[in-house]
This record gives sequence, C-alpha cells and structure tokens, in this order.
Amino acid sequence: MCFYYPDDTFRYPNPHHYMMNFLQLKRSLLLSFLLISLYSASFAQTIKGQITDAKTGETLIGATVHIEKGDLKFNTNVKLDGTYIFKNVPAGSYQLQVKYVGYRTTKEYTVDVSATNTATLNIAMVDNATALNEVTITEHANKETDRSARNGEKNSNNTINVVSAQSIAISPDVIISNVLARVSGISIDRSNTGDAQHVIIRGMDKQYNTTLINGIKIPSPDNKNRYVPLDIFPADLVERVEVYKTLTPDMEGDGTGGVVNLVMKTAPDHLRVDGDFGTGYSQIFFDRPFASFDHGSVNMTAPNASNTTLPTTISDFPYQNLITKTHNPAPNTTADLTIGNRYLNNKLGVLFSGSYQNMYVGANDFVVLQENTLGPPLTPGGPNTETAFQSSANKQYNSQLNRLGAIASIDYKFNDYNSINLFATYLQLNQYRVLNTVSSTYGGYSYLGYHGTFSVDDETETRSDLQNIYNIALSGKHKVTSAFGFDWTASASQATHKLPDIAQFDSNYGTSPLNATQQPTGDPQQPYTSVAQGVQNTPAMVGNESREWTHNTDKDISAYLNLHYDAMIFGRKAKFSAGGMFRHKTRDNFVDSFNLPNALIPGTDNAELYTTIPAAVFTFDQSPGKAVGSASTDPGTYTFTENIQGGYGMAQYFISDKLDVIFGLRAEHTYQTYLSNLPAYLYGKTATITYTDYLPSINAKYAFTDNQALRASYFESILRPAFADLIPYEDLTVDDTYGHTGNPNLQHTVIDNYDLRYEFFPGVFDEFMGGIYYKYLINPIESVFEQGSGGAVLYLTPENLGNANNYGAELAAKKYFGNIGFALNYTYTQSKVTTSKYITIDGGTVVTTRDQTRPLQGQAASIGNFSLLYKDQKQGIDAQLSLAYTGERISAVSKYYDLDTWEKATTYLDFSAQKKLGKHFEVFVKANNLLNTPFELIIKQNNSFNYTGLLKYEHQESAAYTTVEYEQFYARYNLGAKYNF
Repeated sequence: MCFYYPDDTFRYPNPHHYMMNFLQLKRSLLLSFLLISLYSASFAQTIKGQITDAKTGETLIGATVHIEKGDLKFNTNVKLDGTYIFKNVPAGSYQLQVKYVGYRTTKEYTVDVSATNTATLNIAMVDNATALNEVTITEHANKETDRSARNGEKNSNNTINVVSAQSIAISPDVIISNVLARVSGISIDRSNTGDAQHVIIRGMDKQYNTTLINGIKIPSPDNKNRYVPLDIFPADLVERVEVYKTLTPDMEGDGTGGVVNLVMKTAPDHLRVDGDFGTGYSQIFFDRPFASFDHGSVNMTAPNASNTTLPTTISDFPYQNLITKTHNPAPNTTADLTIGNRYLNNKLGVLFSGSYQNMYVGANDFVVLQENTLGPPLTPGGPNTETAFQSSANKQYNSQLNRLGAIASIDYKFNDYNSINLFATYLQLNQYRVLNTVSSTYGGYSYLGYHGTFSVDDETETRSDLQNIYNIALSGKHKVTSAFGFDWTASASQATHKLPDIAQFDSNYGTSPLNATQQPTGDPQQPYTSVAQGVQNTPAMVGNESREWTHNTDKDISAYLNLHYDAMIFGRKAKFSAGGMFRHKTRDNFVDSFNLPNALIPGTDNAELYTTIPAAVFTFDQSPGKAVGSASTDPGTYTFTENIQGGYGMAQYFISDKLDVIFGLRAEHTYQTYLSNLPAYLYGKTATITYTDYLPSINAKYAFTDNQALRASYFESILRPAFADLIPYEDLTVDDTYGHTGNPNLQHTVIDNYDLRYEFFPGVFDEFMGGIYYKYLINPIESVFEQGSGGAVLYLTPENLGNANNYGAELAAKKYFGNIGFALNYTYTQSKVTTSKYITIDGGTVVTTRDQTRPLQGQAASIGNFSLLYKDQKQGIDAQLSLAYTGERISAVSKYYDLDTWEKATTYLDFSAQKKLGKHFEVFVKANNLLNTPFELIIKQNNSFNYTGLLKYEHQESAAYTTVEYEQFYARYNLGAKYNF
C-alpha cells in the first residue's frame, strides 16, 4: 500500500501515521452517525390516539386514520386495543382525518408534531343516523358490545362476569346454556339432547343458583325443581348475560353459587333491523336413521280428565302415537329477527325480537342399573363392591326440538327524571322424542365373554315434552329531587310443563344358554360360571303398555320497590337504599298414569305373541281396577303455595376516591304450604313451613387505577328445598334412569360466603381476573340413593348430610397480540363433607357404619376453558377454537362406603367463524362437540373381572372403575348468513 501527496512525492506509509489517520476516520464516522441520529430524532416522532363512538364510547376498531403533509401521506387502522399509531413521522404540521363505515367522515384536524413530544389526538365519531350536534351519551347507548361488558364488570357493585351479545354472536353457541359453559367458574350438566341444561357455579350444584330476566326471578317449568332449564333460552334474544358471584342486600338471598341475569334486548336509539338464518346437521344421523312419530295424534288430556275416578276403556288409548318410522331427518334450521326504533323525539322506544330453532338431535346410551344389592369386600375391612348388576339397557334417543323465543319492549321517557318500561317475554321448548330401549336381564352365565341374558325387553316410548315460560313486567324509574329517587317493578310470570300421553309399548322374549360348560372365572367371588356355546330365544310376547299424562304449572306474582337517597358525609359521597319485595307463588302438579294389561292366549297364562303394535290386544277384564287412572290417589298430584317477603337496608360510602364500601342487612320470610294426594294416614301428606332469615353482607372495592381494582365481600345466603323434595312420593315420571322421592324432614340450607378478586382491564378486549372464595354450608342438600318401596329398586332422595366447606381459586384472562388472541379461565374448587356410610365386614356378615369425607355433589376440582381467537376488523373476520374441560365430580351419593357414582372428566372442542360481506351481510359457521366426547358415570371400585374375563359388561374402559353409563351425542354443525340494516 502507498499514498500520493500533493507534492507528487511517492512515499511508503509510516505505520504510526497510518494508525492516526484510521482513528481520525473512526471519530468522524461516529460523529456523523450521532449527528444523523439527532437530526432524525428531530422528525422521527409519533402520532397516536383512540377513535370512539361519540355516543356510546365504543372503540371503532378498524377505522381508517389518514395523515398528510404536502406530498407526504400515511394511513393506518385502529387496532384491537382501540388505538392507532404512526411511528417515525417527520416533525411538522399534519392534517388528520378518520373514515369508518356507517359514520360521518371527520373534519380535518391539525396535528403539530414537535421534535420532543408525542402528539396524541383522540377523536369521537358521529354515526350517520345522529345529528351533527348530538355527541352526548344517552340512556339508550348500545349495551351489546364487548366494551360495554367490560365496563359492566368494572363498574358493578358485585363480583360479576358479563358476556356481551357481540361475544355470543361469534361464539359456537345458539342457546344460553352453552354460552354459560364458557364463563369462568361455571360447569354444566347436559340433557339427553347433548345440550347444556343447568349451570354449576363455583362447585355449587344447580339448585344453589337462580335465573333472572332483567333482574326479575322467573318460575321454572321443571316438574320438581326450582332451577330453570337454561336450554329454553335462544342466545340471540339477549343484550348481555350477567353472572353475579356475590350478593348485595338489594338482591334476593338464594343465589349462593351465583345469579344468572339475562338482560334482554332493548329499544335502540335509531332504526334497527337485523336477523339471521342458518341450517345444519347432527353427525349421529350420518351413522343411523332418525326415528319419529306423529305427535299430532297425541291426546293432550287424559281420557278421564273431567272425573279421574271414572273407569276408562281400552279404546280410550289409541295406538297411533306409538307407531314410529325411521328416515333421514331434515336439516336443522335457525332463524331470528330484531326490529326496533325510537319515536316522538326519542321519547318512545319500541323493540321486537323473535327466534326460532328446529333441530334434530340424538344420543346413544348404555346403562347398567344399580340396585340395593352389593357384593362383599375384596379385602378384609375394605369397601363393598357394586357387582350384582341384574340388568342393563341400550338406548337410542331421537328428538326433534322446536325452540321459540320472543320479546317485546316499550319504554317511554317522560323527561330526564321519569321513565317507564313495559317488557314481555315468551319462551317455548317442545321436544318430540322417540326412545328405543333394549333391556337385558342377566341370566347367570357367560356368552361370548359377556354376561348372558335371561330375557330381553324391546321397548318403544314416544313423548311430547312441552315447556314454556312467559313473563310480563312493568317498571319505572323516578328522580324526585336531586338527592332522592326510587324505582319499582310489578311482574307476572308463568311456567308450564306438559307431558301428554307418554306412551310405552313393550315386547319381550326369553333366552337360554346352549351347550353350556362350567369354566373357572378367576374371580374369588364367583369362581365358576356356565359358558354357553350359543343362545336360544323364545318367541317374542306382548308386554304391558303404559300411558301417562303429567303437567305442572308454576305461577309468580311479584312486586319490588327500591328507594335511593344520595348524601354527603364528612365531605364524601354516600348512597342509602332501602326496599322490599313480595312474591306469591302457586304450583300445581298433576299425574295420571295407566297400566294396560296385555291379553292372554285363551286357556293359558301366557301373553299373546307379538307381531305388530296395532295387532297387540289389551284388556281390563282381568284387572278392572286398572281402568281407573292414578290421579285420584297419586301422591304426585299436589298443590304448593309459597309466599316470600323480603326487605333490606343498604348503604354505599365512598371512603376515598379509590375505596368504597357497600354494607347492609336483608331479611326474608318464607311461608310454604302444600297438599298432596298421599293417603291421610301417611306422614308428609300436607305441611306448613315458615322461617325467617337475616342475611348481612358487605362488599368493598379498592380501585388502584381506572382499570385495576381489588374486591372483597362477605354475604350470607340460603337455599330453599325444591317443592317435590318435600313431598314423600316416588316419582318415575322424570326423564332419569332412577326415580325420585321426597323427604318431608328436609331443612333449608344457610351459607356463609367470602370472596376476594383482583381485576385488570388493560384494553378494549383484554382482561385479567384472579380471585379466591370460601363457603361454609349448614345443612347442604344432596341426592342420595335410597331403597324404595319396591325392594331392591333405588330412588334418589334429598337429604341434609351435615355441614360442608367449599373453597377455591378462579383465574380468567383474555389478550390479543395483533389479530390473534387467546381467552382462558381456570377454576380450582375443593369441598368437604363428612357423612356416615354403611359397610359390611367379616365376610359380609356384619353391617356397620364408617365416616367418609368426600366432595359435595356436582363439584369438580378443576374446570377450565381455553379459546384461540382470530379477529381481523378490516376484513370483517372473527374465528375461535374453544376447548372446555370439566373434571370428575359426584353425580349421586351412595349410602355405602366408597360407592358414590362419579361423572367422568370431559373435554369438549367447538369451533366458530364469521365473515362480513359488504356493509350488511355476514356468513357464519359453527361446529360443536368435535371430539364426540361421551357422558360417562363410573363407580370407583375394582373392576378387574367386569373388564376382562368371561363375565364382562359392555362399555367397560378400565379395571380400576366400573362404567355404569356411557352416552354419546356426536358433533353438530351449523352454517348460515346474517343481515344488519
């Protein structure tokens, strides 16, 4: 290397000189970089802000924000956290404008970007239907959005979870019960349709929870329980769903687990017309046909309904509704429509919303029937074994569901201080069902490695299960002075459940082993058994036929009054409230059942041979007493009256800008009386029950910031027994494997509740909640297997089994990262109740008792939900893949040590997606139960010889437990389109 100098002298470089030049060059480059950085900093600045609806405050996600300065132009969109941002823009003065579909394009705002500060500009946009000068929030602001739901959670006086109509619309669910299954702390039980039916909140069984419509308790169409079957509610009628987990004194005191409040749609602030139509199919009918019957041929009333003491004739029981046919069902259909507007200078608001669903669903079910017969312990002093199953059943359910819902709302605002609202709801769920059951009675031998049969019954049952609820409520809000106001509600409700002519036809045949040989089983309880090489069947014979009519009506007349007074105490704001309520409830229950004896072959004691249902002959000649139905003497026919009177005093005091406390006392008086058709000499025919409860509570909230708070609460609550729980009659009309019998000695439950929760809402869609809770229950009510009057037959009986503890922790979080997000919640619950149970020892010769500590019935240790979310507001796409897990839990309590019936843990996977097409249309797809998760009931006992060997039972999955029920519902698919005006 060489260098040329100005004097043209050629020189070899001096190493020291070369190094000095290199260092000088390095310093020059570093200085240039710093100067460029400082220069860049003078114009590489940021513009950011939020874009919201001027009236509702709702973030307008996806709105386009445009800035320009001369030839320099940039565009961006409002992101899922509600903000827009421009980074690294040169300093200077910009014109900023916002555009969004359905809203007026904003004026051009001037934004000055300096070299030292970030420019922030928040803009509230006005929609096309709003006058230019109307930018104030009104009473009719949209409450169906996620933002409104988050605000409801932040501002509530209670610990609460809120699900918005917006979230429901993009979920995989079309009924409210399935929506609630995704809420933190909630698990569900399912009906034979596969749909969620009741909620279990924080491990508290469904009987501990209540359901409200717009804050008003509604009656239940259930024929024996207070809790409302939530599968009767279409999801598209609600504005939002609120789940209260703590109570304040102004709330009724029987919501121990939680209170589900369905806030229905209300009149909008401008013309609203929207609806959707969908269709789908149930996967189970890809594999087998659907069975149906002519439900138009069903007699709605019993043949002697006018005088239940009169005899009937066989001709009064036509067979047409027992004739079934199999076919491929029509596609499922769903539709809804909402129309609303405001009139008379926005004083009068009117809304109507209706929903219709017609669905074909089914299930395949296997059941082994538990009886009051037990095997001896496998080890000395160990628990008994439930191995003496005498029969099992394979069932096929085929159900057509007609679900109808309609609401109407009229509100009138006289002025800023006085308004009234008239609201009406009608809900209907009709199920037309064919149940085919093949029951096997075991014969004490082995065939093909399984228990061989002694006889087989083939039963066809058809039923029309008709439920409806209506509610009408008139309410008002009045501000008398700046400090004093009051609100009131008068409500009438009725729930009806009819099961007209449940028809059951049975044919049966005997079976016997062929070429049987004795072989060892390896089972010490049954060392040998006969192993058949074949089975011989006798001709099928006609069995008895049964017909049954049941109906119940539950009516409520309710009135509520709340007084409010605002004051200043020690310079701080205080609110005082007092009020009362009264509800008069009448319930009547009617049962009229008939057993039609089959005809005998002349000259014999044998039933006639079966050919077809129309050819079967029945007669009352040999049993004339059976010609009179059961109604006149059936203890299931009863009337029940209940009056609830409640009053409260409550104060809310704002101790500081961050801390407020709500405290008070509620008193509730319960009066109950009933009269049943039990014989007069039997205990429990009639009773009058009264008691008064005083229920204190305190709720405190400390707000760290506008988006962070800590809540703490204590409240006392109660559980009133269900109506049928008090009447000692054996009820086999319910759709359960086992019957139910009441307990006139049952006491109501009193519960102490403690709750602590931290809340953080960092963004429009983001949230984090974590909390702990504890409940102490005095006289909890649980269903126990008890022996009925029929010998070994077991009935579920409600009992008070001592005091119990229930405690746990709850976590919920939701977060978006760009267009992709997740939502999860997890609840851990533990409960403990110790009860005395029977056990046989010394080889089965001595029966004694032993204490056993176990969880409360219905409580799962772990429940959780995880959803993977995708949201692209610009493209109008929403999608979610949802996983729901419920841990094992006790389904029924046994009187015997270690023989409780448990529901096995379940995992459900669902999917939904929707896409906007233009300004008015959307298409959607929903899929449920993609894993075909079964419903399983088990007994945790040694199952070695039922699982393998010569005497197996069907559907046994493990040697460690016995499966006593295995039911499959399969996946369900739905797709459709929505229209928004």
